[in-house]
Amino acid sequence: MEENHMKIQKVELKEVEVVEVEGEFEKRFVNTKVHPAFLTNAAVKKGYDTGLLESSLFEDLLKIKGLETLITQSDEEASLELLNAFDEQKLIAVIYLAAIGANKNLGLSFDEFLEMYHYPLTDTIQLYANLIVGLLNESNEFAKALHKQTKKSKKKQRHQS
Repeated sequence: MEENHMKIQKVELKEVEVVEVEGEFEKRFVNTKVHPAFLTNAAVKKGYDTGLLESSLFEDLLKIKGLETLITQSDEEASLELLNAFDEQKLIAVIYLAAIGANKNLGLSFDEFLEMYHYPLTDTIQLYANLIVGLLNESNEFAKALHKQTKKSKKKQRHQS
């Protein structure tokens, strides 16, 4: 029987410290903490209310699906082009909301979160995609609401069957 538990994502946050080693400066990560992260409807609503989220997560997810196919086709130029279509701040905003959704007492502002978030863009996109897929699997209501929202913007293009 298939388990219906969503896999909880993790976000590693760490502080950067600059130290001098034999006349050279080096970046070191200190106070590394791993936090659970998952999106909740409340966290997503907070994202819209505070202006951290603007576009539909569902539409972004479709973009990511396109990105995944591109990555597997290893057409680097096209992949780079698609990567540029993503505003990294927007993706990190969703990850931030997921971290807050899972850790009520995280107590970090988005700016503070950004200072401790050190992932390469490809990992950010992967984490972002996992979070949204997790939310969609978890919440049919949310999926329906998103579907309705994206339908509205696409009504004019409906196909006749």
